[in-house]
Amino acid sequence: LGNAIRIVNEKRKALKRVYDARKSECLPISGRDALLMIQISFFDDPERCAKMCNRLADELEQRIKDGVSVVPEGTKRILVTGTPLAVPNWKLHNIIETSGAAVVCEEMCTGTRYFENLVDETKTTLDEQFMALSERYMKNNCACFTPNTGRIDDILRLVKEYKADGVIDCSLKFCCLYDTEKYNVSRALKEAGVPVLSLETDYTDTDAEQLRTRIGAFIEMLQ
Repeated sequence: LGNAIRIVNEKRKALKRVYDARKSECLPISGRDALLMIQISFFDDPERCAKMCNRLADELEQRIKDGVSVVPEGTKRILVTGTPLAVPNWKLHNIIETSGAAVVCEEMCTGTRYFENLVDETKTTLDEQFMALSERYMKNNCACFTPNTGRIDDILRLVKEYKADGVIDCSLKFCCLYDTEKYNVSRALKEAGVPVLSLETDYTDTDAEQLRTRIGAFIEMLQ
């Protein structure tokens, strides 16, 4: 168990390196590609995943040094929060990034929550290691916890860290947990002066054009 904790921590560190590269004004990777990376990390062998994500992070850091960006200067930066985006749900990112903006961060379980907070590797007994794992997972500011004011704190922190111009809060239809939190998240962001758009969708493409209209108007407002 101790070895598994160490291996998965290394994967978390590698994922964080890729996300840290997205904080740059010179954006070296699209949101769609970053989302696909973290979706795959749920299924891939953790050691191989860490190795390949570190290799990707090396490339992204070099792109930043070389001034290579995947979007034109001045492109509006979007932080996405809400229900996790499981494979093959790329609809939201695709619409945002084909509407003239860039997704720079995901505050969700298929995003920052997956790799933030490492598990303590110093524990030696099985009981201590189980406790360390439990403590790490209890730090997650997921909507399944209540009260969950830490999630709002995380969003506001990440908006600053990733220099986001606006937030899109998207919940899956009938996901009552995120629907319940949507009001408080929206209110807190508006009070902080952060533009926010709240959406509800599903895994089909039937609402794609409706979403494109609303997202396009939101991005235009940010201009």
